[in-house]
Amino acid sequence: MDGKVKILFFIISLLLLEVFCQHTMYQFKRYTYKKKRDDKKYRSAKNPCEGRPDCLAHKGVDQLMCVRECMSKFCFDELYKNDLLEDGEIDIRLNSFKGCLSQQSNNMYSKTNNIDINGNYVLN
Repeated sequence: MDGKVKILFFIISLLLLEVFCQHTMYQFKRYTYKKKRDDKKYRSAKNPCEGRPDCLAHKGVDQLMCVRECMSKFCFDELYKNDLLEDGEIDIRLNSFKGCLSQQSNNMYSKTNNIDINGNYVLN
């Protein structure tokens, strides 16, 4: 009888451990990303934003988030707003951000001013 109680206790402990250790992975919208094309668009949008005084005032991840928000408020809100990057976190959403940025640039509002309907810089 004593052995059965130990086994039962062990099984219950494993079940409780499984329940408490489960974590929900953050779900985000995925955008198609084509390396050469989208990297060029990403870099051409990133460069002017990196030089903005409001983004230069930040450091580390905060600066990165400022630059991404400057590049595209829509894409930033879509991918980062509800779960901002943390120091040391690997950014698994970057390719989706590049794809979103590319898709947004294809739906450009004003080709001459490179500004979309939200007032964000868009790529050619």
